[in-house]
Amino acid sequence: MNTEQGYENELINSAIGGDEDAYRRLLGIYKARIFSYIYRIVRNYDDAEELALDTFVRCFKSLHSFEQSRSFSTWLFTIAHNLTVDFLRKRKLEYEYLGEVHGSREDIVKDYERKEQLDSIERAIMKLAPIDREIIILFYKEGKSYQEIGEILNIPTTTIKTRLHRARLRLKDFVKEKGETFS
Repeated sequence: MNTEQGYENELINSAIGGDEDAYRRLLGIYKARIFSYIYRIVRNYDDAEELALDTFVRCFKSLHSFEQSRSFSTWLFTIAHNLTVDFLRKRKLEYEYLGEVHGSREDIVKDYERKEQLDSIERAIMKLAPIDREIIILFYKEGKSYQEIGEILNIPTTTIKTRLHRARLRLKDFVKEKGETFS
């Protein structure tokens, strides 16, 4: 067991025992990542905030049932995924993706080019099927493994690998259609 997982397990045990500070620490570790993940799918700040809160409420209510041999992060993202899918089904919304804007401040031209590049990638990702967008987000933004994504989405690992591979090919085709190149 690595040090990070050991620390999380200590916090989980303390939280199960009623330690409110442990709850706050777990929330502090994951709240930004969970919010960002949900926001990238629903594209509405208020809805994402509410779903993130619901994720943590559900997490803390069922924390006693968490198997500490598993990854807490994967378990938490599974809860967020399930709540988000339920939310979208109820409102008949489609998954959406928001790209991150990263840029250096050292050169305005490079910043502009980078933003244009990210916008192009975002537009290409928006053309993907909703489940493929979610796989892209979990793999590239959250750094989840195939196995973790499979657990979160309740899809076999081989299907995750296939869908990710096909999504990459589609993204490449979308980029070629636009005649753009990325460095």
